[in-house]
Amino acid sequence: MKCPYCNAEMIKGTIYGDRYKLKWLPDTKKLSMGIWATGGIELGKGGGFAGRPKVETFMCEACHKFIIDADTEANL
Repeated sequence: MKCPYCNAEMIKGTIYGDRYKLKWLPDTKKLSMGIWATGGIELGKGGGFAGRPKVETFMCEACHKFIIDADTEANL
């Protein structure tokens, strides 16, 4: 895959979480009670008793960008 920022070849890999899935929140939404990302978009699959959460990712070594596909069924 070519990087959309600098056109260098990207490296396919995986970002692993520990116990919980990673979540994306817009800057306009703050953490609930300062610690919970409620209502965000969950990234990747797995987590809890189903194993480590993970999300397939492409990384550009040239410009240090990551490309991650979000779950299109998630709601904000």
